[in-house]
Amino acid sequence: MSSTPASSGSINPPYPYPVANSDLIKHHNLSNYGEGGYLVQTVATNSLVPSRSTSALNSAAWPSDYPKPGAALGDREQIGWGPGATVLAGPAVEPTVDGTEKRVDATLIYYLITPDSYQGKMHMNLHPVSWDGYGPMQCSMQHFHIHHAGRALYTLIKPPSSADTEPEVYRVVVGPDVLNGELTQLYVPGGWWKASEIPEEDMLLLDAPNADANLREHIGCLISEVVVPGWEPSQHAFVDEEKVSGRTGQGSARTDGSSRRCGMARTVGSRTPSTSTPRPSRRAVQAGREG
Repeated sequence: MSSTPASSGSINPPYPYPVANSDLIKHHNLSNYGEGGYLVQTVATNSLVPSRSTSALNSAAWPSDYPKPGAALGDREQIGWGPGATVLAGPAVEPTVDGTEKRVDATLIYYLITPDSYQGKMHMNLHPVSWDGYGPMQCSMQHFHIHHAGRALYTLIKPPSSADTEPEVYRVVVGPDVLNGELTQLYVPGGWWKASEIPEEDMLLLDAPNADANLREHIGCLISEVVVPGWEPSQHAFVDEEKVSGRTGQGSARTDGSSRRCGMARTVGSRTPSTSTPRPSRRAVQAGREG
Protein backbone atom coordinates (compact mmCIF):
# COMPACT_ATOMS: atom_id res chain seq x y z
CA MET A 1 0.00 0.00 0.00
CA SER A 2 1.32 3.43 -0.83
CA SER A 3 0.59 6.40 1.40
CA THR A 4 -2.09 8.86 0.24
CA PRO A 5 -1.32 12.58 0.50
CA ALA A 6 -3.91 14.69 2.29
CA SER A 7 -5.30 17.80 0.64
CA SER A 8 -2.76 19.88 2.57
CA GLY A 9 0.05 17.91 0.96
CA SER A 10 0.95 16.08 4.18
CA ILE A 11 1.63 12.32 4.33
CA ASN A 12 -1.03 10.08 5.85
CA PRO A 13 -0.53 6.57 7.29
CA PRO A 14 0.01 3.94 4.56
CA TYR A 15 -2.84 1.79 5.94
CA PRO A 16 -6.03 2.13 8.01
CA TYR A 17 -5.00 2.91 11.60
CA PRO A 18 -8.00 4.54 13.28
CA VAL A 19 -6.88 4.46 16.94
CA ALA A 20 -3.74 6.33 18.01
CA ASN A 21 -0.90 4.35 19.57
CA SER A 22 -1.13 6.27 22.84
CA ASP A 23 -4.85 5.44 23.06
CA LEU A 24 -4.20 1.75 22.32
CA ILE A 25 -1.57 1.62 25.08
CA LYS A 26 -3.89 3.32 27.56
CA HIS A 27 -7.09 1.45 26.66
CA HIS A 28 -5.52 -2.02 26.62
CA ASN A 29 -3.19 -1.30 29.56
CA LEU A 30 -0.14 -2.26 27.48
CA SER A 31 3.33 -2.22 29.04
CA ASN A 32 6.74 -1.87 27.42
CA TYR A 33 8.81 -4.93 28.24
CA GLY A 34 12.10 -6.65 27.48
CA GLU A 35 11.22 -8.14 24.09
CA GLY A 36 10.53 -4.74 22.52
CA GLY A 37 7.07 -3.36 21.84
CA TYR A 38 4.12 -3.23 24.23
CA LEU A 39 2.22 -6.20 25.62
CA VAL A 40 -0.55 -7.29 27.93
CA GLN A 41 -1.82 -10.79 28.67
CA THR A 42 -5.61 -10.72 28.52
CA VAL A 43 -6.55 -14.39 29.08
CA ALA A 44 -4.88 -17.53 30.38
CA THR A 45 -6.54 -20.93 30.56
CA ASN A 46 -5.32 -23.32 33.23
CA SER A 47 -6.37 -26.92 33.65
CA LEU A 48 -5.89 -29.45 36.43
CA VAL A 49 -7.19 -32.70 37.84
CA PRO A 50 -9.53 -31.43 40.55
CA SER A 51 -9.94 -32.95 43.97
CA ARG A 52 -13.15 -34.95 44.36
CA SER A 53 -14.34 -32.66 47.12
CA THR A 54 -14.42 -29.61 44.86
CA SER A 55 -15.05 -31.01 41.39
CA ALA A 56 -18.43 -30.56 39.73
CA LEU A 57 -17.50 -33.49 37.50
CA ASN A 58 -17.61 -35.84 40.47
CA SER A 59 -20.71 -34.33 42.04
CA ALA A 60 -23.83 -36.49 42.29
CA ALA A 61 -25.81 -33.34 41.45
CA TRP A 62 -24.28 -33.11 37.98
CA PRO A 63 -27.10 -34.06 35.53
CA SER A 64 -26.39 -37.41 33.91
CA ASP A 65 -27.64 -36.23 30.51
CA TYR A 66 -25.38 -33.15 30.46
CA PRO A 67 -21.99 -33.41 28.79
CA LYS A 68 -19.24 -33.06 31.34
CA PRO A 69 -17.21 -29.90 30.68
CA GLY A 70 -13.95 -31.77 31.25
CA ALA A 71 -14.74 -34.80 29.10
CA ALA A 72 -12.61 -33.59 26.19
CA LEU A 73 -9.75 -32.89 28.61
CA GLY A 74 -9.64 -36.33 30.20
CA ASP A 75 -11.76 -35.19 33.15
CA ARG A 76 -9.49 -32.23 33.78
CA GLU A 77 -11.14 -28.94 34.69
CA GLN A 78 -10.21 -25.83 32.72
CA ILE A 79 -10.50 -22.26 34.00
CA GLY A 80 -9.99 -19.09 31.98
CA TRP A 81 -8.93 -15.93 33.79
CA GLY A 82 -7.66 -12.46 33.05
CA PRO A 83 -9.10 -9.12 31.88
CA GLY A 84 -10.51 -10.71 28.73
CA ALA A 85 -12.33 -13.39 30.75
CA THR A 86 -14.38 -10.84 32.70
CA VAL A 87 -16.58 -10.15 29.67
CA LEU A 88 -18.36 -13.43 30.44
CA ALA A 89 -18.10 -13.02 34.22
CA GLY A 90 -14.85 -14.96 34.52
CA PRO A 91 -12.21 -14.12 37.15
CA ALA A 92 -9.82 -11.22 36.47
CA VAL A 93 -7.02 -12.87 38.46
CA GLU A 94 -5.88 -16.47 38.67
CA PRO A 95 -8.22 -18.36 41.03
CA THR A 96 -7.05 -20.85 43.62
CA VAL A 97 -8.43 -24.30 42.84
CA ASP A 98 -7.63 -27.50 44.71
CA GLY A 99 -6.19 -30.13 42.38
CA THR A 100 -3.10 -31.71 40.84
CA GLU A 101 -1.19 -31.77 37.53
CA LYS A 102 -1.84 -28.11 36.85
CA ARG A 103 -0.78 -26.72 33.48
CA VAL A 104 -1.26 -23.59 31.40
CA ASP A 105 -3.15 -24.70 28.29
CA ALA A 106 -3.20 -21.39 26.37
CA THR A 107 -2.52 -17.67 26.72
CA LEU A 108 -3.86 -14.69 24.77
CA ILE A 109 -2.08 -11.34 24.50
CA TYR A 110 -2.22 -8.00 22.73
CA TYR A 111 1.13 -6.98 21.23
CA LEU A 112 1.88 -3.56 19.76
CA ILE A 113 4.96 -2.11 18.05
CA THR A 114 5.19 1.66 17.55
CA PRO A 115 7.82 4.09 16.21
CA ASP A 116 9.02 4.49 19.81
CA SER A 117 9.52 0.72 20.17
CA TYR A 118 9.49 -0.47 16.57
CA GLN A 119 11.12 -3.89 16.74
CA GLY A 120 10.99 -7.01 18.83
CA LYS A 121 14.04 -9.03 19.76
CA MET A 122 14.70 -12.31 18.02
CA HIS A 123 13.43 -14.94 20.44
CA MET A 124 12.12 -18.47 20.84
CA ASN A 125 9.59 -19.93 23.22
CA LEU A 126 11.12 -23.16 24.42
CA HIS A 127 9.54 -26.58 24.71
CA PRO A 128 7.78 -26.90 28.06
CA VAL A 129 7.01 -30.05 30.00
CA SER A 130 3.33 -30.99 30.09
CA TRP A 131 1.39 -34.06 31.13
CA ASP A 132 -0.32 -36.70 29.01
CA GLY A 133 -2.03 -38.48 31.91
CA TYR A 134 0.80 -40.96 32.40
CA GLY A 135 3.81 -38.78 33.00
CA PRO A 136 5.79 -35.81 31.68
CA MET A 137 6.30 -35.33 27.97
CA GLN A 138 7.84 -32.68 25.75
CA CYS A 139 5.62 -30.57 23.50
CA SER A 140 6.22 -27.49 21.38
CA MET A 141 4.51 -24.16 21.82
CA GLN A 142 2.41 -23.16 18.82
CA HIS A 143 1.90 -19.47 17.99
CA PHE A 144 -1.15 -17.94 16.31
CA HIS A 145 -0.93 -14.25 15.35
CA ILE A 146 -4.11 -12.32 14.47
CA HIS A 147 -3.87 -8.89 12.81
CA HIS A 148 -5.83 -5.88 14.08
CA ALA A 149 -4.19 -2.74 12.64
CA GLY A 150 -1.05 -1.53 10.86
CA ARG A 151 1.58 -3.91 9.58
CA ALA A 152 4.78 -5.64 10.68
CA LEU A 153 7.61 -7.48 8.96
CA TYR A 154 8.29 -10.85 10.62
CA THR A 155 11.60 -12.70 10.33
CA LEU A 156 11.13 -16.41 11.08
CA ILE A 157 14.06 -18.83 11.36
CA LYS A 158 13.78 -22.60 11.52
CA PRO A 159 17.03 -23.83 13.14
CA PRO A 160 19.03 -26.41 11.20
CA SER A 161 18.49 -30.02 12.12
CA SER A 162 22.24 -30.77 11.99
CA ALA A 163 25.61 -29.14 11.37
CA ASP A 164 25.33 -30.17 7.71
CA THR A 165 22.12 -28.22 7.06
CA GLU A 166 21.34 -24.52 6.96
CA PRO A 167 18.61 -22.65 8.81
CA GLU A 168 15.50 -21.86 6.80
CA VAL A 169 14.52 -18.19 6.83
CA TYR A 170 11.15 -16.69 5.99
CA ARG A 171 10.22 -13.02 5.84
CA VAL A 172 6.48 -12.34 5.90
CA VAL A 173 4.37 -9.23 6.41
CA VAL A 174 1.37 -9.23 8.71
CA GLY A 175 -0.97 -6.48 7.49
CA PRO A 176 -4.30 -5.64 5.87
CA ASP A 177 -3.27 -5.70 2.19
CA VAL A 178 -4.10 -9.35 1.48
CA LEU A 179 -4.28 -8.74 -2.28
CA ASN A 180 -0.56 -7.92 -2.24
CA GLY A 181 0.54 -10.86 -0.09
CA GLU A 182 0.16 -9.47 3.42
CA LEU A 183 -1.29 -11.83 6.04
CA THR A 184 -4.08 -11.23 8.53
CA GLN A 185 -3.20 -14.50 10.31
CA LEU A 186 0.25 -15.96 10.88
CA TYR A 187 0.98 -19.39 12.37
CA VAL A 188 4.49 -20.08 13.69
CA PRO A 189 5.41 -23.60 14.90
CA GLY A 190 7.18 -24.15 18.18
CA GLY A 191 10.98 -24.21 18.13
CA TRP A 192 11.40 -21.39 15.59
CA TRP A 193 13.21 -18.09 16.21
CA LYS A 194 11.00 -15.10 15.42
CA ALA A 195 10.99 -11.31 15.55
CA SER A 196 8.85 -8.48 14.21
CA GLU A 197 9.52 -4.89 13.20
CA ILE A 198 7.79 -1.95 11.55
CA PRO A 199 8.85 -2.11 7.87
CA GLU A 200 11.62 0.34 6.95
CA GLU A 201 9.54 2.16 4.34
CA ASP A 202 6.88 2.91 6.94
CA MET A 203 9.44 4.27 9.41
CA LEU A 204 11.01 6.46 6.71
CA LEU A 205 7.67 8.25 6.24
CA LEU A 206 8.27 9.86 9.63
CA ASP A 207 11.40 11.56 8.29
CA ALA A 208 9.60 13.17 5.34
CA PRO A 209 9.45 17.00 5.48
CA ASN A 210 5.70 16.93 4.83
CA ALA A 211 4.87 14.15 7.33
CA ASP A 212 1.62 14.78 9.18
CA ALA A 213 2.10 15.94 12.77
CA ASN A 214 0.12 12.96 14.09
CA LEU A 215 1.66 10.37 11.76
CA ARG A 216 3.77 8.90 14.59
CA GLU A 217 0.58 7.93 16.41
CA HIS A 218 -0.74 6.03 13.39
CA ILE A 219 2.29 3.97 12.30
CA GLY A 220 2.78 0.55 13.91
CA CYS A 221 1.13 -2.83 14.24
CA LEU A 222 -1.35 -4.24 16.74
CA ILE A 223 -1.94 -8.00 16.87
CA SER A 224 -3.34 -10.63 19.18
CA GLU A 225 -1.26 -13.75 19.77
CA VAL A 226 -2.46 -17.08 21.09
CA VAL A 227 0.19 -19.49 22.44
CA VAL A 228 -0.63 -23.18 22.95
CA PRO A 229 0.37 -24.52 25.47
CA GLY A 230 0.39 -21.22 27.32
CA TRP A 231 3.42 -18.95 27.55
CA GLU A 232 5.48 -18.83 30.72
CA PRO A 233 8.54 -16.61 31.37
CA SER A 234 10.81 -19.56 32.15
CA GLN A 235 10.26 -20.93 28.63
CA HIS A 236 11.49 -17.81 26.82
CA ALA A 237 14.95 -17.28 25.28
CA PHE A 238 16.56 -14.58 23.13
CA VAL A 239 18.94 -15.32 20.27
CA ASP A 240 22.51 -14.07 20.00
CA GLU A 241 25.35 -14.73 17.57
CA GLU A 242 26.80 -17.52 19.70
CA LYS A 243 23.49 -19.39 19.75
CA VAL A 244 23.00 -19.05 16.00
CA SER A 245 26.54 -20.06 15.07
CA GLY A 246 26.45 -22.87 17.62
CA ARG A 247 23.31 -24.29 16.04
CA THR A 248 24.68 -24.05 12.53
CA GLY A 249 28.29 -24.93 13.20
CA GLN A 250 29.34 -22.39 10.58
CA GLY A 251 31.52 -19.65 11.99
CA SER A 252 30.25 -16.22 12.93
CA ALA A 253 26.58 -15.64 12.26
CA ARG A 254 24.88 -12.35 11.47
CA THR A 255 21.88 -11.52 13.62
CA ASP A 256 21.24 -7.95 12.42
CA GLY A 257 18.12 -8.86 10.45
CA SER A 258 19.56 -7.84 7.08
CA SER A 259 18.69 -9.62 3.84
CA ARG A 260 21.53 -12.07 4.52
CA ARG A 261 19.68 -13.38 7.55
CA CYS A 262 22.08 -15.27 9.79
CA GLY A 263 24.84 -14.95 7.22
CA MET A 264 24.80 -18.49 5.94
CA ALA A 265 21.04 -18.93 5.75
CA ARG A 266 19.18 -19.12 2.48
CA THR A 267 15.80 -17.45 2.32
CA VAL A 268 13.36 -20.14 1.29
CA GLY A 269 10.25 -17.98 1.41
CA SER A 270 9.61 -14.27 1.28
CA ARG A 271 6.73 -11.86 1.38
CA THR A 272 7.47 -8.15 1.52
CA PRO A 273 5.22 -5.09 1.55
CA SER A 274 3.88 -4.00 -1.82
CA THR A 275 5.79 -0.73 -1.39
CA SER A 276 9.02 -2.54 -0.62
CA THR A 277 12.28 -1.17 -2.03
CA PRO A 278 15.88 -2.09 -1.24
CA ARG A 279 16.58 -0.63 2.18
CA PRO A 280 19.39 -0.48 4.73
CA SER A 281 19.32 -2.63 7.81
CA ARG A 282 19.63 0.13 10.42
CA ARG A 283 16.06 -0.47 11.57
CA ALA A 284 16.12 -4.21 11.08
CA VAL A 285 15.67 -6.75 13.83
CA GLN A 286 18.55 -6.65 16.29
CA ALA A 287 19.41 -9.69 18.38
CA GLY A 288 19.23 -9.11 22.08
CA ARG A 289 18.67 -5.32 22.04
CA GLU A 290 16.37 -2.58 20.77
CA GLY A 291 17.20 0.10 18.21
